[in-house]
This record gives sequence, structure tokens and C-alpha cells, in this order.
Amino acid sequence: MLQQDGRMLYKDIAQKAGVSLPTVRTRIQKLLELGVIKKFTVIVDADEILGKVRGLVLLQVNPSDVDKVMARLVSMKEVREVYRTAGSNPLVLKVEASDLDGLGQLISERLSGIEGITGASSLVVTKTGKEEYGASVQAEAMVHFKCSFCSAPILGKPYVEYIDGGRYYFNAEESANAYKQRKLRKEAS
Repeated sequence: MLQQDGRMLYKDIAQKAGVSLPTVRTRIQKLLELGVIKKFTVIVDADEILGKVRGLVLLQVNPSDVDKVMARLVSMKEVREVYRTAGSNPLVLKVEASDLDGLGQLISERLSGIEGITGASSLVVTKTGKEEYGASVQAEAMVHFKCSFCSAPILGKPYVEYIDGGRYYFNAEESANAYKQRKLRKEAS
């Protein structure tokens, strides 16, 4: 329901879902804590904003440099989305500029100047037919927990610990104890 209308009132969600208001509040808070819901925001229709040109850029990158290049790209304001893909173009970007010259400059100067990028091809977006954000979530979708200690996927029910006011998920009690020991060592040093 929130994917359809992020401004929907919790009481309306509770009524439609057939659960209590505190249940809705708790579930949304848990999804935020888990990172399933990244943030609540406003989506602006780029086709309605004058002075914006969008493009898709397919980058050829040295295989050993993909992670380093990706880390550099995510900090660039003009780069709106970065996708790691399989194939000859390991990185695909959605970029935005004020005009065609700006888009060309972004691609020919700023992107080509990044170490590890060996080539680029681009497409200018002239009209958007459909644009959805985030993953589509169905009511029966499962959330994948990762252990806060080792980052391994948690299969089955997670072991939950509350540490310094935060909720943490672990594979087992032993992982939680190891996490707390590591945290204490870091604080001591």
C-alpha cells in the first residue's frame, strides 16, 4: 500500500490490512530498521521539468576495477542510478544533465576520465513510458535477514539482540556474543 501511496495514513493501512494501528506502526518501523524500506521521498516527473536531459550510459570497465569505479560513480550528483550487470557492459547508469552539451561533457570528460573505464556508449531518453522505483513487493514476500556479525544470510528464525538501543539479527547466540566482543575491543582501542 505504501508503494502505491507513501503518504497513506497508518490508520487507513490498518483498516485495509485488517490489523491494529500499533501493528502497522511496528511493521513499518521494522522494515525501516532492516533497510527493506530505504526512505520516504517525493518522486518528481523529470519529463515535466524544463532544462533536464536524461540518458542511459553503458560502461565498459576493466573487470578488476568494477567495484572501484562503481564506488566513484555513486558519489556523482549527475549519476542518478548505477546498476552492476553481467555482460560486456558491467555498469549501466541513468544520468541527468541540464542540456545535451552537459550530457555530452559528462560522458566524454568526467566519466571517461575515471580510471578503469575503457569505453562508453549512451542513449538520450526522449520520453518516459513507465518508471517504477524500488523492488515490487507482494504481500507474501519474504525478507532476507543478514547476520550483523558475519553478514551471512540467516536461514530460519534470526537470533535477536538489543545492543545500545539498536536491534541486531544474528545466525545464533554465538554470533551475537562474538559481535559484542568485537564491539568492546573496538571501543577499548
